Amino acid sequence: MKKLIIILTFLFSNIIIGQNDLSKISESFKNPSKNRLDSIARNLNFKGGETFKVMTIFTIDENGNIVDIKARSTHRAFEQEAIRVIKELPKMNPAILNGEKIRQKYSLPIVFKVETKKERKSRERKEKRKKEKELRKTK
Repeated sequence: MKKLIIILTFLFSNIIIGQNDLSKISESFKNPSKNRLDSIARNLNFKGGETFKVMTIFTIDENGNIVDIKARSTHRAFEQEAIRVIKELPKMNPAILNGEKIRQKYSLPIVFKVETKKERKSRERKEKRKKEKELRKTK
């Protein structure tokens, strides 16, 4: 199973690297809705510290559009969130076979981690320190 996850991660990273403009991806995930996952967890009475894996399958068509997105998880809310995340990905370069652009299916596991309040505060402090450190380097 670990080998499969590593292979899928490698395949997806190759898609992204072939995209030529990685800034689009980083921009699309810079300001995620932090409250969205928190509200899902609250509605399902999860206290935190739990992780949920969602397996997604999608197709990149001949034009580079992401279509036919499907997701499987333990709860429908996590599936819907994973589909939303995949829809936010930028247009990709389509696969090429014998010089022709073709449709290609890809699989991507997404792991959601429900944080406790303590874990969240700790993560936010670390992120703040990291930003401050980066600002000092640029000056």
